[in-house]
Amino acid sequence: MKIGENTYKLILLDTNALREIITNTNLSREGFFCKFFKGETLYAPCFSIYNVIELMPYKDIYEQFLNFFSKIPCLMIYPAKAIIQEEYNQYINRNTLQITNKIANAFTPFINNRVYNFKNFFEDMKCNIKLMQTIQSEVAQLSSVARTWECQRLETNQLLNNMKLPSNIIDEKFYKMRERETIIKDLKNWGIMPQKTIDITALHSLRVMEYSQFNRIYMTNKKVFPNDVMDIRISCIIPYMDAVITERFQANIYKKARKLIPKLNQLEIYTLKDIRMGER
Repeated sequence: MKIGENTYKLILLDTNALREIITNTNLSREGFFCKFFKGETLYAPCFSIYNVIELMPYKDIYEQFLNFFSKIPCLMIYPAKAIIQEEYNQYINRNTLQITNKIANAFTPFINNRVYNFKNFFEDMKCNIKLMQTIQSEVAQLSSVARTWECQRLETNQLLNNMKLPSNIIDEKFYKMRERETIIKDLKNWGIMPQKTIDITALHSLRVMEYSQFNRIYMTNKKVFPNDVMDIRISCIIPYMDAVITERFQANIYKKARKLIPKLNQLEIYTLKDIRMGER
């Protein structure tokens, strides 16, 4: 993607990666610069508007966030609903989703324009009361969503037990059989009434998000936390990124997803270990 005069690869930072880089935990800030800013290839870090709203109440961390990202080209990704809606609109018009100002905002310190100024943008955003309330409400609901996913797992396990079926019957093959039905159902949940002849293989964003959710609920017994829900919603932009830094479990999901979603084949997948200089 071109930002200012340079072309950058886009690298998505999940919640944990963003927090470690901001606070320099495990010397991750130095590790991030060494790996992604000192080679021939330039990378522009990307983060979600969800992350910004989540950080705002923590003044010290939020100030570090503003200071760090105001010095480098970066992108803020809009909420999942905007991405899913725009991808569907492009599909209907037989086009492919592009990273534009409909789903993201680019920042750079090299252009003297308030729209591209990191700190000014977020000062203006804080004054947009309606937007702030909408995103804050979504973030506040993450705990409830996490509990709902936990209940779904429990209810499914109880149902299988009552039917004397093994729990491993819910597997990759099962998901593939149900994927189309799941995608159509969730399009409706996001306020989109899909065409009857819809080709779900063109809806990369929703496919990645749904596959991530399936793995988080049914392919592990790990407790689901609000940050897991946030990272899964943020993951819908992954098909349009060049790289990602995430925790190991989610990294493995993206690797597995390549068999189902070919658009992920060129995605560079990194974990926190790749930027943690303090652990070496």
